Amino acid sequence: MVRRSKLEINLDILRILASQGPMEPTRLTHKTDLGQNVLRQHLDFLAQQNLVEEQKFGKTEVFYVIAERGLRVLNVVVPIVAEARKIPALLR
Repeated sequence: MVRRSKLEINLDILRILASQGPMEPTRLTHKTDLGQNVLRQHLDFLAQQNLVEEQKFGKTEVFYVIAERGLRVLNVVVPIVAEARKIPALLR
């Protein structure tokens, strides 16, 4: 299995939330193939950067949704990362 960088993991989380809508942390752990603690660290970081938002329903249900800023970041960063991957020296 190829190890993903923090950037790749964060972009994966944003992509999943953008394409599949609000999601519970448990479901997001399965979609991202991350453990709960690692996912929590990434979600905390993304929330601090205003890229995702935590929405609470009732007393215990928590969902994560991509924020408007997260959508803008996806539109800018994903094409740059895709182009960077085309440069062999950057893959070493």
